[in-house]
Amino acid sequence: MNSKFKFTLTSLLLFISLISLAQTGVIRGTVKDAATDEDIIGATVRIDGTTMGAATDVNGFFSISKVPVGKKKVLITYVSYKVKEVEVTVEADKVLEINTALEEDKVVLQEVKVTASRLTNTEVSLISEIKASQMVVNGISAQQIGKTLDRDAAQVVKRVPGITIVGERFINIRGLNQRYNNVMLHNAFTPSMETDVKSFSFDIIPSSQIDRLLIYKSPSAELPGEFAGGLVKIFTKNIPDKNSLVLDYGTSVRQGTTFGDFYQPNQGKNYWTGFNNGYYDLPQFFPSNINVFLNNPAQLEATGRSLRNEWTTNRTTATPDQRFGLTGNYKFNIGRIKVGNVTALNYSDSRTNFLIDRNDFNANINNTQSPIYFFKDSQYSRNIRVGLIHNWAFRFNDNHSVELKNLFNQMSNSNFTQRSGRAIEANYNPDNQSFNQVYRGIYTGQITGKHSFLKGKTVIDWVAGYNRSNREQPDYRRYRSDVDLTNNSKTIYVPIGTAQAFYLGRWFSEMNETSYTGAVNLTQKIALSKAENTEMEVKAGLFYESKDRSFNGRNIGYVRGNNFSNELFTGSVTNLFNNINSTTGIRIDEQTNPNDSYTAGNRLLAYYANANIPLSKKLNIIAGARVEDNTQSLQSAFLGGAKVNVKNPVTSVLPSANLSYNFSEKMLVRAAYGQTINRPEFRELAPFSFYDFDFNVVYEGYTGLKISTVNNFDVRWELYPTPSEIVSIAAFYKNFRNPIELEVEAGSGSLGAKTFIYQNAQNAKSAGLELEVRKGLASLTASPVLEKMSLLFNAALIYSKVQLREGAEGQSNNRPLQGQSPYILNVGLNYNNTDKDFQVNLLYNVIGKRIFAIGFEGYPDLYEMPRNVVDLTFSKGIKDRWTIKGGVTDIFNQAALILQDGNQDGKFDRKTDEVMQSYKPGSLVTLGFSYTLSRK
Repeated sequence: MNSKFKFTLTSLLLFISLISLAQTGVIRGTVKDAATDEDIIGATVRIDGTTMGAATDVNGFFSISKVPVGKKKVLITYVSYKVKEVEVTVEADKVLEINTALEEDKVVLQEVKVTASRLTNTEVSLISEIKASQMVVNGISAQQIGKTLDRDAAQVVKRVPGITIVGERFINIRGLNQRYNNVMLHNAFTPSMETDVKSFSFDIIPSSQIDRLLIYKSPSAELPGEFAGGLVKIFTKNIPDKNSLVLDYGTSVRQGTTFGDFYQPNQGKNYWTGFNNGYYDLPQFFPSNINVFLNNPAQLEATGRSLRNEWTTNRTTATPDQRFGLTGNYKFNIGRIKVGNVTALNYSDSRTNFLIDRNDFNANINNTQSPIYFFKDSQYSRNIRVGLIHNWAFRFNDNHSVELKNLFNQMSNSNFTQRSGRAIEANYNPDNQSFNQVYRGIYTGQITGKHSFLKGKTVIDWVAGYNRSNREQPDYRRYRSDVDLTNNSKTIYVPIGTAQAFYLGRWFSEMNETSYTGAVNLTQKIALSKAENTEMEVKAGLFYESKDRSFNGRNIGYVRGNNFSNELFTGSVTNLFNNINSTTGIRIDEQTNPNDSYTAGNRLLAYYANANIPLSKKLNIIAGARVEDNTQSLQSAFLGGAKVNVKNPVTSVLPSANLSYNFSEKMLVRAAYGQTINRPEFRELAPFSFYDFDFNVVYEGYTGLKISTVNNFDVRWELYPTPSEIVSIAAFYKNFRNPIELEVEAGSGSLGAKTFIYQNAQNAKSAGLELEVRKGLASLTASPVLEKMSLLFNAALIYSKVQLREGAEGQSNNRPLQGQSPYILNVGLNYNNTDKDFQVNLLYNVIGKRIFAIGFEGYPDLYEMPRNVVDLTFSKGIKDRWTIKGGVTDIFNQAALILQDGNQDGKFDRKTDEVMQSYKPGSLVTLGFSYTLSRK
């Protein structure tokens, strides 16, 4: 299929390029103020004697296509400026550039003041911001997002060079694991809603509410010091350019799920809201430790019966996914204060049914596989999300503004998994089932201000923020039953003596995290030469964050009574839990361990200073240092009860320097160096062990983790053919000391689940090349089709190697960093007919294989294999109010694979190597509309 697709695409492009050979050309360029050299917004550029023309954008840029060949007179006009006439000669299939300036008309009797708010959400404005930055940075704008069917920020960032997404939520930058990246929302840290990983869930932000998204890949003193791959800054929309109320609706059909059988347990009333309705919570007066009733059988039985007997599912039909959105954009004045408000309410309800092969193996000897188990999972998931964005902006005058940002999201995920297959070493045929429901909530709010003094020479900006996140997992139920293949009878596995909660039990957990953030920055411009109009910019600031987390888990199992009735083995699971007693039935058993809970905190005080110095008209350097005083603490206990009290005060001095050289207005080169750090996450330090039924593994933390230090080197060449186009080539090198990775613990997993644990390697290095192209095709030909097309291409090639720590000799000694991809490729073709308000987009993405978990001697590393993903989307405007959007995502629907090179021949063969996991997520067909209810 891949070869057919490539042939079809190539043939289509060749055909399109030949269908028209009209004798026309393109006139484009920029218009500036002759006195101030500032871009003029809204100037009219037209060809004399015709109706052809254009207006300059926020960067003073204009473009007029399909201009007939020959001599032309171009007229440029703007209020209060003299008319400019330019004589040109247009040649066939060529681009003619006019870069000119207008002089102010001194005879104008009345001053006309034209003001315009700077747009930040267009491709042109984003590229301008990247060009003006003194750091290595990439980004994506709301305008680019509108060309895709991306529903949330997780899907959006996949379009950025060097970016990949893990688990549809977490970001990898330059192939580095998500723990090496940091995320800020409106210049304040984002909270995590996950217990096991350090990352912000990008899927909580609807794509329609993103103004722009910037990814900083080189350090600077003004940026937080904790990242190695990159720092992501997300900005949601604030002051709209016009008033409107917009209704969005979309529906999706997923291959292999929609209209098929769908199984889910009872969920209680109002589950559709996404909030925990308390249906599966522990009863209010449930004892904190069941063992206190061991000598009180009646009380023990009552405690066991107080939990819901919900161990079965209801069969329904999977309905199409539903998504709703209502967005209000308003601007008005209160006296002289300009006020803007953006409020967006979003709701989605989606379903998936994945058929997953999960396997594990012992050492491959003489090219012979030695399987531990072959499992086949039918996994049914329902995901509900409710989101609210409520932003206010107050512009008191040109020098003073304050913004208030609010983001709230509530999500629920209900998951039912039925497992069949063969447990070879344990010698049984499973019919195991798990019932899981997770509720995640997040609120993040910031108030920001920016104040300019002395005609912009002095600028103060500040932010104060509050974050709160919670994650509830009430009553994660699991049970095992064994199937006799001779008669298909089932026997429920009930432990004797001591409970084994992962075979028959339930897990309750709750995480709450709060943080307070404050920052203030001072920017001061200092004149260096009045004659040459050059000035130095000095910047200094403070940052403080206080974060606290509490995590509490409860593990409850069941064992046979003293005179257990064998009839219960072969009865229904519902009947088993109707017989909770200490004699003939089952007895509840406390399995909670001291390490199942922890509290943690982090206090960070950072201060920095840097200077942006123009060494010449073309050469610029920004250099400085950042100091971070950080204290990380954690309180818990080991399995045996010994207290754990981690306290890690660390002061880090982080120097950085960014150098840029401008060859011209369109071309520059950057070089950067900076030192950053990577701290262990709370969960990685906690001695807590958790069994994941879906992956059949145990995750465990390590209290002895060390902080990782990273030295970063970058160089990038950038070319800007037009304000909406960019071509860049970058190279980078990183040196890690004590990088943190996820390993499979040697010797774990006999007869079943292996243990994944966090550890430090000794050292690592990572080096790579990146290429980005955003280019319109109009300059290549006069074809009426190609002139409406643009190309997005970005790719990264990455090499990394790890030096093992002492005691890790059993690991592969020539491997990359865990989680790092050796290559990343994104390609997009966009057709945009503005006259007919019609867009079509073809998008392609692939990432190279990356280590999922590090193995040991006799158990090679596990690799997540590449998937070729192709999306085709379209949108069509109908009159002024309607927009229809649709398309197909993941057209090829290739399998998601985790492989192990068991024979260690260096080749990953999907047919002969050990398949640890395989499933197809299913192509998704989407259709929706956007309707503007009101517009002013």
